[in-house]
Amino acid sequence: MKKTFTLLLFGFLVIPFGCDKTEDTLFVRALTYKSTEYEGRLAHEWMELGYQMAKDNYLYGPHAARIYGYLGLTAWEAVCHGLEKGKSMAGQINDYADAAQFDDNKVYDWGIVLCSAMRTVVPELVDNINNAQRSQVDVLASLQEADMMKNGRTEQERQDSKDLGSRIGLRIVERIRKDGRDVIRNIVPVIPGRDDTHKWYWDPNSLGQTPVEPLWSTVRTFVIDNAQTCEPLAPFPYSEDPASDFYREAKEVYDVARSSENKAIAYHWDNGPGRTCSPACHWVSIAQQLLKRENSTLAESAKTYCLVGFAAADAFSACWFAKYKYFMLRPVTYIREVIDPAWNPMIGTPPYPDYTSGSSTIGGAAPLVLIDVFSDVGFVDKTHLGSPLYTPDGGPFVLPERTFSSLTLAGEEQTLSRLIGGVHFRRACEEGLKAGRCIGKTILARTDFGI
Repeated sequence: MKKTFTLLLFGFLVIPFGCDKTEDTLFVRALTYKSTEYEGRLAHEWMELGYQMAKDNYLYGPHAARIYGYLGLTAWEAVCHGLEKGKSMAGQINDYADAAQFDDNKVYDWGIVLCSAMRTVVPELVDNINNAQRSQVDVLASLQEADMMKNGRTEQERQDSKDLGSRIGLRIVERIRKDGRDVIRNIVPVIPGRDDTHKWYWDPNSLGQTPVEPLWSTVRTFVIDNAQTCEPLAPFPYSEDPASDFYREAKEVYDVARSSENKAIAYHWDNGPGRTCSPACHWVSIAQQLLKRENSTLAESAKTYCLVGFAAADAFSACWFAKYKYFMLRPVTYIREVIDPAWNPMIGTPPYPDYTSGSSTIGGAAPLVLIDVFSDVGFVDKTHLGSPLYTPDGGPFVLPERTFSSLTLAGEEQTLSRLIGGVHFRRACEEGLKAGRCIGKTILARTDFGI
């Protein structure tokens, strides 16, 4: 019996340490500090800074979603080493094969690792980042580092932690610089023109709009294989026949009642540039509200932000592929030409094609990954509390909070809100929701955080 125990003990001690493990290997990492012992506040502050930068820079949905994809990845990679069974995303997501190496014999402060990694990554994410915003990044990193040092960390621990965070950040920066964003940054492609043969085509000129990122689907996805993964069904064929599906959907948008409840739904989920900055920002806000309500740790918060960041980024990639594949016109164009030339939507029409709806796609993906963390909980969404909104119907309207009985129903209301608001046909919303749920399921099936 004694000999057997000795062999078992020896087998345990020689197990290698690392951020990854196979399913059948006993794995425990020796840690002086654990990322579960840190406040979620540290991650919240970085997501709030990203939120503010995206808002201040008037970024559209794809841009903001990509930022959150990388912020979430950075947060997780910075703290996964601080968990006994934490697993890096290296080897689990596209074009991120190897994580930065760390030394099991060194003592790391995970708060300092996080702020060092973010200090490296954030300036790479925002187009035309200005000096004031760079300063904000440095100030937040310095404040968090100083806060951690108040806990009695040694100078050696500080330097080792900063070094690890910097190397984690640099590995992520490598992916940022190679994901295809820079290739399309200054390309302005020619959009197919609308004519009598292609009456369903979106015509930005008639609305005084400039197309947003027609080539965005070429930017590398995080988890799904590519932007064509979870591709929706085609839109209904264009028709001006009152008996057709296309006309019926347009008439449904036209007939939406301008009731106080419908306005409340449309306004709550309107997330244009300069407000929440995008549907991605809105779902990150919801995630943060839930994390704060649960008093979640840094590790739990980082995992959640990583999941919702992947969901947002990949949802917008898939959606943008469909938008510029079908070039579907917006309801406002069809309704003014075929039904009522004086009609206006309830909210502003964004400058990109109708099919599919980005809000609906993320409304399918984000709730699924959040349900995996929190279950399908109810919540009070305070994202827009006190926020002013101007619409074609007037304004400013000062918005209240909104209560939901579940995450699923919140995503479904977001989907419906785009029809109610007059900016999408029903099929663009419903197919977007289905695609988003497919993306959410794919993310959950392909990622393993070890916790």
